[in-house]
Amino acid sequence: MKNKGTQLKTENSKPKTIPIVVPACADHIPRIVEKMRQADRDECAAGGLSAFRALAASFEISACAWTGLVNGEPVCMFGVTPLDAAAGTGSPWFMAAEGFEKYYVAFIRLSKRYLEQQMELFPHLVNYIDARNTSPVRWLKWLGFRFDSDPVAYGPLGAPFYRFELKRK
Repeated sequence: MKNKGTQLKTENSKPKTIPIVVPACADHIPRIVEKMRQADRDECAAGGLSAFRALAASFEISACAWTGLVNGEPVCMFGVTPLDAAAGTGSPWFMAAEGFEKYYVAFIRLSKRYLEQQMELFPHLVNYIDARNTSPVRWLKWLGFRFDSDPVAYGPLGAPFYRFELKRK
């Protein structure tokens, strides 16, 4: 049975859809890829992977992963993969479908909770992000991630990517 999310109704208004987060499952992958944001497709391509392969690989090797749902439809998937489990280092990742922006604020409010869960497993998080993907860069900075000052050439296309990281204090 699909989880359809929560509906709130206030006086003189239409029901308000509340995005929810559930444990990710493989069935969510093709549904997100089908409508994936162009910026995320471009980032996958810059890393040398198709959108499907990038999301599937991230999901398959994650220590934990979640899917954001709106009315039962997956709009984003995120998680953390181990880089060096013995050293407590993991790599956070996030990909979204078109339309995610309508629920961006709701998911941002939830994001600190899931960041804490990632940091319980891996007190040091590090990854790279396409420098052209400006909204997620701002979001990561808001979460407290530190960025290298200059982007580096990354992947087979040599696209500009920032290295970002966060260490538990």
